[in-house]
Amino acid sequence: MRIGMFANAYLPVINGVVRSIMLYRQGLLNDCHFVGVFVPDARNYEDDQPFIFRYPAIPLPTQLNYSFPVVTAPHITWMVPRLKLDIVHAHHPIIVGVEARRFSEELDIPLVFTFHTMYHEYTHYFLGMDNEIVKQIVRRVVRDYANRADYIIAPSPAVVDMLPSYGIDKPVEILPTPVDLDQFKSREKPPLSDPDRIRLIYVGRVAKEKNLDFLLRVFKRVAEQDDRIELMVVGGGPSLGDLKKLAEQLGVAHRIEFTDMVPFTQVVDELNQADLFVFSSVTETQGLVVLEAMAAGLPLVLVESKALLHFVNPGKDCVVVKEDEAEMAAAILALVHDPDRLRAMGRAARQNAEKYSIPALTSRLVDVYQRAIDIHFSQT
Repeated sequence: MRIGMFANAYLPVINGVVRSIMLYRQGLLNDCHFVGVFVPDARNYEDDQPFIFRYPAIPLPTQLNYSFPVVTAPHITWMVPRLKLDIVHAHHPIIVGVEARRFSEELDIPLVFTFHTMYHEYTHYFLGMDNEIVKQIVRRVVRDYANRADYIIAPSPAVVDMLPSYGIDKPVEILPTPVDLDQFKSREKPPLSDPDRIRLIYVGRVAKEKNLDFLLRVFKRVAEQDDRIELMVVGGGPSLGDLKKLAEQLGVAHRIEFTDMVPFTQVVDELNQADLFVFSSVTETQGLVVLEAMAAGLPLVLVESKALLHFVNPGKDCVVVKEDEAEMAAAILALVHDPDRLRAMGRAARQNAEKYSIPALTSRLVDVYQRAIDIHFSQT
């Protein structure tokens, strides 16, 4: 099969969408499919793999780590028809995503759209506004885009449940981002192997929607009860400075390490060195960082989130709590003070993560592509 993936971000940017494209591309190539990736140009970055086609882009401020694509690109307009694509797969509904739809319509190629996020909840980032009128406009734009696709991919049931509120009525498949289990083959140390140092870890974007203010207040309660416990915050984002200030105000800055944005290999190293994964976001649409923590053999303490509950087995590989500081702190302390239970949960977490391997989910993605082809050409 010949696939074209279109997105508004790719390497060197690292986020959930980029990881999804990278991992599925890896799986598709391993199964001998062709994958062309169409994404914006990036400042001072050269691709080391073939068939990455870059749109001209305007660099945005360095701290944003993004470029704004300019989709007037004669070389791509010339190239796409000659690639003889079977499927166009869009990962965003605007800008480069609009180009994907244009090629789909002009060349009569089925369009698959992955609904990666709750777009109406992120208008303060890409529009600088956060009110109901703007949210309704965003819903309308995304609805009109999705309803012109042949098939929708949702990373979790939470997204499927949200689609009617957008007015979207298309075939949909739940398909999360896979995990590269080979990168988590062995832990450098078993959980709680150092009785004098217990490491909690959060991995992800450091931003308002991740509810990290709440997590730091939880950690203050935990730190007051056990002076061996430390917190590692792995990731960068617009709230990093404010979060560091809050750590100072809470008197726990000396017990927290902030890494800022780091390469994925370092993320793996940090997960392998940790004892317990903690996560407080309630706005997730997919559980990639949770699955990666599980692949590293880490037990988890999570704030209840419908999207994440799809991937975990509460009581076996994790503890799920309400968004209550005292309840989450108590759950963390109970686990780290029960090494046998903590290690058993870690083993169960790794076993659960194996269901989300690259080969397993890539096979399901190819099935979606074939269904989209069947639907598209049955209507013409």
